[in-house]
Amino acid sequence: AVSLEQRRSSPGSRSSVGTVTLLSNSLRMLYSRAGTYPPGAERLDSDAFSPNTAAGACPACQGLGTIHRTSEELLVPDPGLSIREGAIAAWPGAWQGKNLRDVLEALGHDVDAPWRELAAEDREWILFTEEQPVVTVHPVRDADRIQRPYQGTYMSAHRHVMRTFSDSRSATLRARAERFLTHSPCPVCKGRRLRPEALAVTFAGRTIAELAALPLTALDAVLASAPLDGEAARVLAEDLRARIGPVVELGLGYLSLDRTAPTLSAGELQRLRLATQLRSGLFGVVYVLDEPSAGLHPADTEALLGVLDRLGAAGNTVFVVEHHLDVVRHADWLVDVGPLAGEHGGRVLYSGPPQGLADV
Repeated sequence: AVSLEQRRSSPGSRSSVGTVTLLSNSLRMLYSRAGTYPPGAERLDSDAFSPNTAAGACPACQGLGTIHRTSEELLVPDPGLSIREGAIAAWPGAWQGKNLRDVLEALGHDVDAPWRELAAEDREWILFTEEQPVVTVHPVRDADRIQRPYQGTYMSAHRHVMRTFSDSRSATLRARAERFLTHSPCPVCKGRRLRPEALAVTFAGRTIAELAALPLTALDAVLASAPLDGEAARVLAEDLRARIGPVVELGLGYLSLDRTAPTLSAGELQRLRLATQLRSGLFGVVYVLDEPSAGLHPADTEALLGVLDRLGAAGNTVFVVEHHLDVVRHADWLVDVGPLAGEHGGRVLYSGPPQGLADV
């Protein structure tokens, strides 16, 4: 069974409309095999057109398009506090933060003096070092607890913040890390996230970053009118258009491939995943959808019903939790649960074809 829920997941900061739908894979292949290269340039693999791979990511911003920086003022907002008192606000809480403090103390740093009284070179190392020394820590615990030494690894506040912001799948942790960062467009890639050699390749006169920034309806129009020289260009462009079609059909043609997933609503994410399933080629699958019409313009409801019909026609079973009457009427079989919500509901009031509900 495949469950497409009406809830937000926790996509990483690198996740986008293109990665959720896998449309980025097709676009990268198009540029790799059918792009126009500068004279004398070597042909690039499709990975070279992805900001999420070492082959493609701009080395200055690691493919984020933005330079994120920390400063002592952000990491230590109150220099009158000591490290033991929580001067380094960017450190994680609970045991992990205490562990970093104990490791620092084991390394010989003063964790009880006010931050401003520490030597400048010590403050710089504590906050920004890329070193990760390992030291034996002898924790001081209550008398009734085991006093067992352990090997602790130090991580600077800067390294912790950057790693959390870039890699954590927790929106809460990323938001906390962002409090200690300033942001500016990458001066090397100008926010386009890719290496220069990838940005030098064009299709229909545009770079891959330019096409990824277009609304999907506009991207489809570019592909439809582009001169397609060779079989590879024709096949890849047609395949990409076929994949864009269901997304546009579900009322999401205003999205661009580079739109980041954390900025999408739960309904948008669910419909993107639904559109992707149409191209999966799966059959014999049970799909469970939670209010797929939520946030959908009434004019697009008919398209949603068409997509659900196609999933069923492909040999799948589609279960839908829904309140939109047009969707309810379209069902082959209806189960009405009630009569009220919560503890006053939960009873099956009707199970049968939709037209029979009028007799209940």
